[in-house]
Amino acid sequence: MNTPPRTLKFRLRRAFSTALRLALRLRATPYRVPGHGPALVIAPHPDDESFGCGGWIARQSAAGRAIHILLLTDGSASHPGHPLKTPADIKSLRATEARAAAIALGIDSSSLHFLDLPDGQLAHLDTPTALATSRRLREFIGNLNPDEILLPCRHDRSSEHEAAFRLVATALADLPVSPRILEFPVWSWWSPSLAWRLLFSSARVYRYRFPQQHAQKLAAMAAYRSQTDPLPPQKHAALPEGFVAMFSAPEEYFFEN
Repeated sequence: MNTPPRTLKFRLRRAFSTALRLALRLRATPYRVPGHGPALVIAPHPDDESFGCGGWIARQSAAGRAIHILLLTDGSASHPGHPLKTPADIKSLRATEARAAAIALGIDSSSLHFLDLPDGQLAHLDTPTALATSRRLREFIGNLNPDEILLPCRHDRSSEHEAAFRLVATALADLPVSPRILEFPVWSWWSPSLAWRLLFSSARVYRYRFPQQHAQKLAAMAAYRSQTDPLPPQKHAALPEGFVAMFSAPEEYFFEN
């Protein structure tokens, strides 16, 4: 019997991903906290924080560090055309999931922030809205004054992730603070060629292990059931089959330039 194409494609992705992890381990250096201040995780969508750096969040929080999570969009466009759920329903559902994920990672509700930009529009903001968004980011970052900002890679095969990086870069350009910027892959794990490019183009690569917090990351990812499971009556999940497995190892990688 022939292997179904979807399964074969996933096996190829897993093989490339496994090879990539081996290469990253050879290149990576241990992660070290750059200072004594807080850190900020910026996620274009509710779930990027848990998939991309949930283990880091849980371990840093357990160590007593102040970790803040800022969700840029409301996630309302993840199920276009759903016969029972409106975008407003999806927005509410994903906010609830984000709060549950934050709790799983040890983050207090006061450290979870929502910018509530419309999902699906981050890469298409008109100039006034883009400038206003960067101004809001500038004020938020300036008030928090983090030692580090973590966000998805600038080239992550997602127009919204790439737009998020540009908005943050614009916000930082006019700030006197200079936090360390660490990029984490999300869709780059699903398209390993992008992550391979990061391996060679980044100035530094950090490997971060969290064996004691592994269960917390798995629980945080599982909190996003609207993304990982079909939302009835739809028969397929919003995320592709096998996506979650790409993030199930007790280690994460970060890229610095």
